Amino acid sequence: MATSYLFIGVGAFVWFFGIAMVTWHVWRRRRFLNDLDVSPMELKFLEQQYRRRMQTSALTITLGALISMCDYLPQFRTSPGFAAAYVMGLLLLSMWLVLLALGDAVASRVHMSQTLRKNRQTRQALQEAINELRAKQAEALKTADERTMMMPRE
Repeated sequence: MATSYLFIGVGAFVWFFGIAMVTWHVWRRRRFLNDLDVSPMELKFLEQQYRRRMQTSALTITLGALISMCDYLPQFRTSPGFAAAYVMGLLLLSMWLVLLALGDAVASRVHMSQTLRKNRQTRQALQEAINELRAKQAEALKTADERTMMMPRE
């Protein structure tokens, strides 16, 4: 009896965590879709990220439901082979979930690196433009000073 509460408790925790993740991802997606400053490249990445994360969240919900059902399946108690296969299936599902999460982390890391590289290049180009403007301004001031020195005083 105590083990059934354990299965239900752990399964419910995983299930509620999956529901919370779905809610969070839907909220973030709506926020980004309403943001007018998002570039098409960024929007494409966010859509792909949304799909990946919704898949992971749905799998988390499924895993939670399957964990909760462990003790309620009659074969789980009567057949050790079935119980072992069921637990192995849960472990494989968990490992697949971890791999999906790692894939999402790698994709996010690659995207962030590309974005940072692009921002650095833009910053460098802007800094060069600022330096060029400063040099032109200094040259203009120098020329203006020379003209005022050459002008006869009254």
